[in-house]
Amino acid sequence: MRKKIDIYNFIIGFFLVLWGLLIFYPFYNAVLVSFMTEAEYMRNPFSLFVKNPTFSSYIEIFSDDKISNGYQSTLSIILIHLPLNLISTSSMAYALSRRPFPFSKFVNNAVVFTMYFGGGIIPLYLLIRSYGLMGSLWSVILVGIVSPYNMILMKNFFRSIPGSMEESAKIDGTNDIVIFARIYIPMALPIVATILLFVAISKWNEWYNPMLFISKSKKWPLQLVLREIIGNVNSRLQEENLESEEMMRETFLLNVQMAAVVVTMLPSMLIYPLLQKYFMKGIMVGAVKS
Repeated sequence: MRKKIDIYNFIIGFFLVLWGLLIFYPFYNAVLVSFMTEAEYMRNPFSLFVKNPTFSSYIEIFSDDKISNGYQSTLSIILIHLPLNLISTSSMAYALSRRPFPFSKFVNNAVVFTMYFGGGIIPLYLLIRSYGLMGSLWSVILVGIVSPYNMILMKNFFRSIPGSMEESAKIDGTNDIVIFARIYIPMALPIVATILLFVAISKWNEWYNPMLFISKSKKWPLQLVLREIIGNVNSRLQEENLESEEMMRETFLLNVQMAAVVVTMLPSMLIYPLLQKYFMKGIMVGAVKS
């Protein structure tokens, strides 16, 4: 019986490791291609290491003055949006998770309704313009300030907390704001870390709304800046498409694209391990229906 279990575990482990490698290799290959010359890539696009690494693609990206503005805009959006999103989402989740108030069911259904149906781009554009936010970072910061999905996760978490703790605090004369800030939020640290990770990654990768609402390139977030850099490199390489030099270039479109992928995903990969334990616990607890 023990041998059967060991063989079974070995087979399952083997396929899990194989599946992990299949998932990992595209990311690894993206990093390799970002350091390859065009000639080496054409000879062996799926190699496991780079023989003659070059930093030309990264030089191409970071030599543009707009890249620093892109980082600054993206970090500004994230640092302002995160606390606003957390406060609005958690406060609504706390209110809907406690004793029912008038129209609480209607409010909950209205929030869930927005997960499946939206007004579309034109109403959103008109709304942003009517508030005079066109061309401002606030047009990106305020969009999605409350996430229905995250609110449901946090509401389920709050419902799992015994109501006796709230009753005990109120007997001691504590109001709802203090109970929310000093009892529920500290206990909800796993789900808070999970939501912060979701929101930060979403805003880090966002490019469509900034493209609609921000016209000045100095205010563009990182994704739009990288998109323009890749477009400029593509245009320049097409103009320099000489037969004699085609296989000798250190910089070509694909390695610039892969360098942009590395620049984009590296901060996320560095932050995720720090929040992994909270992320896993938050997903499991917040998904439990109470």
